[in-house]
Amino acid sequence: MPLPVLFRNIAVVSALTQGFALRAAGSDGLSHTDIAFVDGVFADARGLGEVEGIDASGMLLLPGFVDCHVHLDKAYTARRTGVSRAGLDEAVRLAMGDFKNRSEADLDLRMERALARAFANGTVALRTHLDTPDMPAQSPAWRVLGAKRQAWADRIVIQPVALMALSRLDDVDDFDRRAGEIAERDGILGAFVSAGSATPERLDRLFSIAERHRLDIDLHVDETLDATANGLSLLADARLRSDFSGRVVAGHCCALAHKSPEVLADTITRVESAGIDVVSLPMTNGYLQDAGPDRTPRLRGIAPVKELAQAGISVAFASDNVQDAFFPFGDFDMLQVLRQAVMLGQLECDAGQWLPAVFDKPAAMMGLKKTGRIGPGARADAVIFDAGDLIDLFSKPCLFRRVYRAGSEIADRHFPDRAQHSPERLKRA
Repeated sequence: MPLPVLFRNIAVVSALTQGFALRAAGSDGLSHTDIAFVDGVFADARGLGEVEGIDASGMLLLPGFVDCHVHLDKAYTARRTGVSRAGLDEAVRLAMGDFKNRSEADLDLRMERALARAFANGTVALRTHLDTPDMPAQSPAWRVLGAKRQAWADRIVIQPVALMALSRLDDVDDFDRRAGEIAERDGILGAFVSAGSATPERLDRLFSIAERHRLDIDLHVDETLDATANGLSLLADARLRSDFSGRVVAGHCCALAHKSPEVLADTITRVESAGIDVVSLPMTNGYLQDAGPDRTPRLRGIAPVKELAQAGISVAFASDNVQDAFFPFGDFDMLQVLRQAVMLGQLECDAGQWLPAVFDKPAAMMGLKKTGRIGPGARADAVIFDAGDLIDLFSKPCLFRRVYRAGSEIADRHFPDRAQHSPERLKRA
């Protein structure tokens, strides 16, 4: 175990910190305290006796990030697929055209790079959607991810979601077998709820099969600016009809931002009553929605997160796509995601209240009860930023950070193995 480390006068997010004496609470949701790392866990500084400690001078300590919606099977393919310039449909076409290139060797290389970048940036848990046109047992992506979960188990919690067409529910026996294989692999039941694909019958079957196999549900819902898209309201109604006991997460929900005030209010009421959590993806949706090759986008493309949160619905932000046909940029860096969310959602006045959206809220969606918060006895996974307040945090493009796992600073935050992960090798893989 590393020697005890004591940080005096360090800033923390009040809403994410418990069991420590907080002082100098600010209107931005930050407070100052003294925190120690002892035997790999957070500890109260008052029990350390004569340890001198480090004066943090108000630098910001955050828990490890939780990235609850990514696509490891697509990451870093943009250089060979090209990038959509006409919206979601073109991105899907480009990605599916590349599906044949996703061999186990290719997936292994790209997933390793993605996990290394997430780890270096301070992420402690992530949930990845995997395209699952075949049975999981026949899927290279599921096989490779299974190996990665074992190899990375002491560094990042990884949860797989089977991303499938909702129309597969028309063959109940086939879908039930799929659900069984997903359950055997400790996965999550997922689907893409596109315009017209959501029907009460399909959604009722989804909840019934998920309950039978004790699977949580995580869906792509209404990823469009079409105000007539009603997948989210149908999903809420189906949940309320069912006896489903698991967690339900709806990702994207872009269409909700373009409903009339009356329909928006009604849908939000249903979603809250159904206990559905929402994940907003500001990077990909901000880039892809309202896209056109010869016009400037007019619409922001993200879900109405303020209204959802005001209604008591749990809202999280996540990376979604990284350097693929859907979004050509990104680095599995949740600070970058949070900055984009604050800008697109105009959350700057309440930024401190939105910080939990990349920490304990997504952790709860993933069923991780001890992740995303700071408290005595919790594993000392943390990121310390050279930021005196939230303006610093959201402003500095090259903000210095130190990443800690179980109380030890990770040795290398450099780009992992540049030769192994070079663009040329990724194109060849």
